[in-house]
Amino acid sequence: MEQIDYVSLWIGKFSTSEELEKYLLVAYTEDGDAIPSQFEKDFKVDYYDEDFSEAHYANQDMRKLSCLLEGCSYDDVVIPNFVEKYGEYLPDGFNSMILIYDFQHNKKSDNEINGVKYLGSIRYE
Repeated sequence: MEQIDYVSLWIGKFSTSEELEKYLLVAYTEDGDAIPSQFEKDFKVDYYDEDFSEAHYANQDMRKLSCLLEGCSYDDVVIPNFVEKYGEYLPDGFNSMILIYDFQHNKKSDNEINGVKYLGSIRYE
């Protein structure tokens, strides 16, 4: 849900950057109605502004959260806040991240869905 000054983070396992893009793709009907992405369906995200999101695929599994988030928007705040709250080390196999800014996802789950796991939300401003 929309929440100014918060950013939500998902980490994922994808074999290619195209696979990550396909997972996030919002399609449209002929009438212009949005068809939710697989990501939105998996995590029951009703709506988010795509202009306030970013996703990154790394060519290798990342062991450190700080390395996976390197170069993201507001990285001087986002990286230390996520590392402090959720720890530096990632479970094996994660190579992608999805960030949605001004959004606080409240549906905490320890489950991995389609290779993607919701990590959590932090304040970034």
